[in-house]
Amino acid sequence: MRMGRTLIAFGCGAPEISKSQWQDPSDILTVLTIIGGDIVQGALAQLVSSHPRPFTPVAFSFGWIAWSFSAIIAAIGSRRLMPMPDFPCTLIEVDTGYARDVNSWTLSRLVRDYELPDEIDGKEYDKSRGLTIAFFDTDEKKAIKIPDRDWVYWTGTAVIILQHCVAIIPGVLHGNWLILILTFGGTILVQLHAALPQWQQELWNAGTVKEGKSEVVCLTQGNGSQYVMVVRSKGGSLRLPHIAAARTVQSRATVPLTSLLAVLWLVHLFTVQGVKNDPWYLLLIGALGMVQNAIASGARRTPQALGFHLVAGEVVHDDKVMKAIQKAEGTEPKTGLALLDTFFPGGLRPDEKQWKDDMTAQRQREDEREGGNTVQVQVQVQMPVPQPAPVAENVEPPRTP
Repeated sequence: MRMGRTLIAFGCGAPEISKSQWQDPSDILTVLTIIGGDIVQGALAQLVSSHPRPFTPVAFSFGWIAWSFSAIIAAIGSRRLMPMPDFPCTLIEVDTGYARDVNSWTLSRLVRDYELPDEIDGKEYDKSRGLTIAFFDTDEKKAIKIPDRDWVYWTGTAVIILQHCVAIIPGVLHGNWLILILTFGGTILVQLHAALPQWQQELWNAGTVKEGKSEVVCLTQGNGSQYVMVVRSKGGSLRLPHIAAARTVQSRATVPLTSLLAVLWLVHLFTVQGVKNDPWYLLLIGALGMVQNAIASGARRTPQALGFHLVAGEVVHDDKVMKAIQKAEGTEPKTGLALLDTFFPGGLRPDEKQWKDDMTAQRQREDEREGGNTVQVQVQVQMPVPQPAPVAENVEPPRTP
């Protein structure tokens, strides 16, 4: 009987509980603020490179509290704020043939977001077959690490404005300005997180190519990939191998600043928990921010929007991978040779091996000629000018017998 009464009481009370939740979703707000940290980190990684602009168009949303504490752990342990790449790819230095995994989020997104052209030399081709190798040159007019504004940037800006417009409504209708204060405070905390100097240091921690020199690298997913991006960096450009390595950044200010921001997010959470009037406005604001964060985190972007200002060059394609590599070798010396080990890890056929040996010998002769010319010029410059032999003074002429 007691169990039956309990079930009856529970059944009678369930609609009341459900009704109260719909009328006052404050408890739901508290739960939502601690989920979605990965989405927040991805949105920051996409848009925090908007330097030197002080504004980062990432909206306040659910999940910031969870990510703020994850940022402390990352800053203490791995010393990284940027997430690890979600698109595995490889960078190959053409001059040395050395291949390394890309550990840079931005560089991996550059490879992921590349779109194959519909036509090559005015002719359509089957993108799904063979290998396409696209060449790019760095733009001398624009420096790497200063991205262009795109639809992702402007969408984030529009959502932030829309959030504050929604937050004003309960203040105008009911005199409840707490929603606006929480929205504005959350937006300020987001901007403070994005302004941490370590973001820029992690993104663009690289040396530069020497003036008068050039550096050529290949970016690809590896064996089985449909395309390869070949980037020719000119003097003064950032070195892509350094960016790919994602070298560790040591900043003493990161840990105390992220800790302080985490405490401020806790204060923000406690204030949200105390919202009793008009909580649906705050729920809508957080939902708008979460949608914007999710879109920004996964959006495909152009190289310019990511901060890589590249000028498109030649594109070669062939249904046979080996022939495409041979075409690339004819376009940029050593490019095809550098790709052989990646796309043919099991070895080459006799005719392919013969081509490799011939091209390797040819490139070595070219390097020796260039090196010989350099040495000859240096010898001519450094060779001392012969001086006349000194004339001896007070020397008696030889006597005749």
